[in-house]
Amino acid sequence: MPRLIDHDQRRAELAEACWRVIAERGVGAVSVRTVAAEAGVSVGSLRHVLPTKGGLLAAAMRLCLERATARFAAHSPDLRTRADAINWLTEMLPLDAERRLEMTIHLALAAEAAGHPELASLRAAPDDAVRSGCEVVLRTCAAAGLLRDGLDLDAETTLLHVLLDGLAFHLLGPAARLSDDAARAILDAHLAARWA
Repeated sequence: MPRLIDHDQRRAELAEACWRVIAERGVGAVSVRTVAAEAGVSVGSLRHVLPTKGGLLAAAMRLCLERATARFAAHSPDLRTRADAINWLTEMLPLDAERRLEMTIHLALAAEAAGHPELASLRAAPDDAVRSGCEVVLRTCAAAGLLRDGLDLDAETTLLHVLLDGLAFHLLGPAARLSDDAARAILDAHLAARWA
């Protein structure tokens, strides 16, 4: 009897192998052959699940989004303090090795989107997810009476999204300008000005 393959699990394993290739050698090194070698599978086996380089890159981008979304969704929406809100928001910042890797891969793939139609269709999804996360946190805070009355939550969502993007860029890479604590302090100061 032939062995059944869990295609979702295999796709995630291949996407992780693609991440390793990108992290070590850059997006230009990604090919069906290099990812198969990294994953320890045959080229034919890889092609059965993800037949093209574009498909590999798209799977890698989707995995970034899926993991970040799952981490955010797993956080408790029971907000009582500003620290609770900051803890939820920092799920979207590269404050540990896993999130730094995800963001590094996301940025590398976003830069390649123009040359790969499979990526171009996914390009806006991570940005949309961060904006949605900002909106969820702010609306949850507002519903709990934690924010000042009269705030324009749409405008505040945009401001928070821009702030998180800026913090993320300054936390990432060898020329990182911020410590994790400094990023949290900036986020705290931003929220404090809006707190009830």
